[in-house]
Amino acid sequence: MARYHRSLLSVLALALVAALLSGCPSDNGGSNAGYTPLPPGTTEALPPSAVVPAGLPQHLGLGLMNNPVQLDWMASSGIAWDYRYQYLTGGVNTGSGWSTWGYPAGSFVDDYLGESAQNGYIPVFTYYQVVASAPDPGSEDVLPKLRDASTMRAYFDDWESLVRQLGAFGKTVVVHLEPDLWGYLQREDGDAAKVAVLVNSSGAPSVAGFDDTAAGFAQALVHLRDIYAPNVLLGFHVSAWATGKDLILNQADPVETAAEIGAFYRSLGVDFDLLFLDASDRDAAWYQAQTGTSRWWGAADFERFRSFVASAVGDMGKRAVIWQVPIGNTLYRSMNNSWGHYQDNRAQYWLGDRSRMEQLADAGVVALLFGAGADGCTMYTDEMQDGVTNPSPINGNDATAQYADDDGGQLRLRAAEYYRTGAVGLTP
Repeated sequence: MARYHRSLLSVLALALVAALLSGCPSDNGGSNAGYTPLPPGTTEALPPSAVVPAGLPQHLGLGLMNNPVQLDWMASSGIAWDYRYQYLTGGVNTGSGWSTWGYPAGSFVDDYLGESAQNGYIPVFTYYQVVASAPDPGSEDVLPKLRDASTMRAYFDDWESLVRQLGAFGKTVVVHLEPDLWGYLQREDGDAAKVAVLVNSSGAPSVAGFDDTAAGFAQALVHLRDIYAPNVLLGFHVSAWATGKDLILNQADPVETAAEIGAFYRSLGVDFDLLFLDASDRDAAWYQAQTGTSRWWGAADFERFRSFVASAVGDMGKRAVIWQVPIGNTLYRSMNNSWGHYQDNRAQYWLGDRSRMEQLADAGVVALLFGAGADGCTMYTDEMQDGVTNPSPINGNDATAQYADDDGGQLRLRAAEYYRTGAVGLTP
């Protein structure tokens, strides 16, 4: 779930200055109860509407959570990354929102766009403004914000300002709209037209006439994009818990879950361009150490997630981006479950087996975006500033790191191999 993640905290700083711990599960964990996986070697048929949006690569691309401080690492890696992403947050009425960032104030987005274009990356922005706004900035109780006229007027003004800026850029930009917000709204009612949100009543001239509902909210956002930034692709966030039963933790049926979310999506009465889904927002060992909960995935969990993605793509007719994939691994000795070096198995599971990347592409995935979701999670840079680290192995992670990267270099090496051997092509 999207919260005040490490990416958010690092961005705010930039604005001011410019398995269990003792063992990881095998790939045989999890349960397939509640649905029947496809036989090996077979795939779902993508609906005709689920085309690869114009402006995106015709292959399964890779990208990184990447702020300006981290750009040098990305550009010097020698890897042909396709995407880089960044939160835009801080709130619409707090005095510290994205529009105040940079030197001079407000230059952050233009600088990010320019740097991305210069290096050949498609910029992706996660627009995360509702939770960060007053009243009660940071609270995930979103309805008081969505039903406050002054907040919503500021919100629509903020959104209009952004799309005007992105439209002036002219090249392809992806905006991932309000992660988790749609899930919260669906929990209120499966029909977006029945969930009250102040749109017309906000008093913002740009959205006059749109219904005061969640459906009107979505329609207004898309309307402003259409007017000012047709080069922008909008991403709808698919929260796997939006039905009230979590896909993995509660072993929800992936096909039924996707269908319920798809029904809510259609009730918005407007089309987005992409679906965004997150496999997890933090490394599994981070969760174990910090919360005492297990978020490790076994093979059955990966299959359940793949089926969910394919079902969502099939139901909603849009290609998918898997976002904020944890960077930790269980391979390198650097990953000793200390702060900044927590283990996970998602990146290595997908990047370590080309057939799994092919399965994601067949399910409708166009991109994997890797990033840490909280302070202390593993990063691909030497965020901990501890150089090359090779402590004693735990859980069988006996590969010796040659890089100062906090993940031991796993993401660097596997991404390089993926592109070197040829990125997986997408069906049109």
